[in-house]
Amino acid sequence: MESDVRVIPTRLHGAIDYLVSVLVLALPFMAGEQGGLRWVFAAVGCAGIIYSLITDYEWGVVRLVPMPWHLALDLVFGVAMLALGIFLWLSLLGVISAVIGIAALILAAITELRPRTARPIAS
Repeated sequence: MESDVRVIPTRLHGAIDYLVSVLVLALPFMAGEQGGLRWVFAAVGCAGIIYSLITDYEWGVVRLVPMPWHLALDLVFGVAMLALGIFLWLSLLGVISAVIGIAALILAAITELRPRTARPIAS
């Protein structure tokens, strides 16, 4: 039996995944960051997009990664963003990163473990 704390449907979670990943990818460019820091954010954002594309939920394209594994990857994503936020704490980019990291950790904890709708059968 699933815990009552898992209140976010996977359909909503998937939409948030893509929006946040694109935001993370764009953040250093919008902030005018250069060099390695720009590419760290780009790598984290691209990783979020890639593992979302291969997750077995409504927004997945290939559907290889079960939702519990996806949520574990979200925990890694959240910790990475939180670490970037701590590293850059005295900047606006650092604060935004920390907020995204904390939100990702919370979202992973409160998202349902299975999509509500059945997966389409491939013919």
